[in-house]
Amino acid sequence: MGLIIQEQCVIVDHNCPDWLITQSEGNPTIDYTDGLKVYAIFKRQFLSGKRRRNRKQRQLGDNCPLIYALKKKDDLYTNISSIKKLNDSFKIICNKLMELEPKGYQLIISMPSAHNISPIIAKRLAKKFNATYLTDILRKITVDNAFQLLDKADINIEEAKSLSFKIKLQAKEVGLKGGFSLKSIPTEFRNIFPPFVLNTQASSNTEKIRILLVDDLMATGTTLTTARDIIAQQYPNAIIHAICLFSSIKKQNKKT
Repeated sequence: MGLIIQEQCVIVDHNCPDWLITQSEGNPTIDYTDGLKVYAIFKRQFLSGKRRRNRKQRQLGDNCPLIYALKKKDDLYTNISSIKKLNDSFKIICNKLMELEPKGYQLIISMPSAHNISPIIAKRLAKKFNATYLTDILRKITVDNAFQLLDKADINIEEAKSLSFKIKLQAKEVGLKGGFSLKSIPTEFRNIFPPFVLNTQASSNTEKIRILLVDDLMATGTTLTTARDIIAQQYPNAIIHAICLFSSIKKQNKKT
């Protein structure tokens, strides 16, 4: 029910207890962050004792090597056999999700990303729930936006200098108009930089619809709660839930 790593290849192995529950049993899980109900298709797990003592193994992929493999980061990759195993589990888990949410969803929104994982999941869920899929309602803030937000932030000079340096490194990498990433920003300062904003100023919709936000991985939950708050402004009467391909690593309230 987990992953093994052979050199740089991340392999789905249902008999392994590490990193992930890859079978349908035990999935999906439910978490709550700032009042937002968040489903996870696959539950992340802590490593076994032996692997926790292996510092190199422990650091691979920030405790989720499969997401790194799917995004082709840190030289990690996966194979067709592993993708098929995940897909087989995914189909069963989606059916369980439909049983948990019999009212379904009318609108599916994927989080902005440089990778296509979230849109692929969102499209499949939209088809499953016979829902409308939206791709462009949100956009990531740019590096230039981050500089503007930093100028308005209520922090001391040394903190501002440190954050400015980190943003300048991103500017060198992606340019001022490139997408801004929170990864290098210390957690205590991330509230300064909303991960995204409305892409277009749509008129408010007062329908009592059900909306599902889709992301690839849940870490702190900031991305999804920010998206929830933005979408709620446009759909004030909506019921908004979220779903991730991979759960947070903390203990969840499990429901199957």
